[in-house]
Amino acid sequence: MKRILLLLSIAFLISCSNQPESGTKAGQENPESETTSDKNIISEPDAEPGTVVLEPEQVELDAKEASFTQTRDPEIAQLFRQATGAYDQGDYQSGIAYFNQIVTKEPDNGNAYYNMGVGYFELEKFADAIQAFNQAIMINPMDPRAINFRGRVYYLMGDYKNCLYDYARVAKLKPDDPVAYYNLGTAKGRTHDYVGAIEDFDKAISYDPEYAEAYYNRGLANLHRGMLHDACYDWNKAHGLGHYEAEKAIKDYCEGGE
Repeated sequence: MKRILLLLSIAFLISCSNQPESGTKAGQENPESETTSDKNIISEPDAEPGTVVLEPEQVELDAKEASFTQTRDPEIAQLFRQATGAYDQGDYQSGIAYFNQIVTKEPDNGNAYYNMGVGYFELEKFADAIQAFNQAIMINPMDPRAINFRGRVYYLMGDYKNCLYDYARVAKLKPDDPVAYYNLGTAKGRTHDYVGAIEDFDKAISYDPEYAEAYYNRGLANLHRGMLHDACYDWNKAHGLGHYEAEKAIKDYCEGGE
């Protein structure tokens, strides 16, 4: 039982990621954009499975979109370039300052608020990130990026009620997106709704049969429910797809390594 509790203490330390393309094997990374579903998985041992990696390309795409389609003001376009350049260098504080100049001049610039929120997130200023994402969502209520990212911040703050609300909204906006259901499943797992979590992991796997993280975490949810046979099946699937933690789970809990 102690072994089970130890494993389960990290069971749902998993969080949001931006929307994926198909073929989400563990450790696989895809470039992110506003209009496509992409997913990055951190593969380092001390990382949270399934967490999103901020790639400079993500912010650059936002800046280009804003520069060429949302503003004809060359000053705003230059501020976007300066902001994203600062982010590229890891200088999020300066980048935020540039984005703040943009929203002062263009209060309805949702992309600027979104990217400001990303910067605050990187600085672990979660309350400020929430405020920035709130503004982005007020301006663009149907934009799943800001809703999804805000859900991740709520997740890390331990506010699973609001996290669930945001992840459920993303799933409605992206009904064929496996990561949307995966994120929803992880949040339900944190609230001990293991039946609901399994249902969401089922949906994630139905859209992406090679989704290693979904198999692994569905296995953890099954273990919580006392369904060891199903858990071992899921972990074997995850291991076959390259999930590094699944091998230990199989050795510890699956009789004969089945």
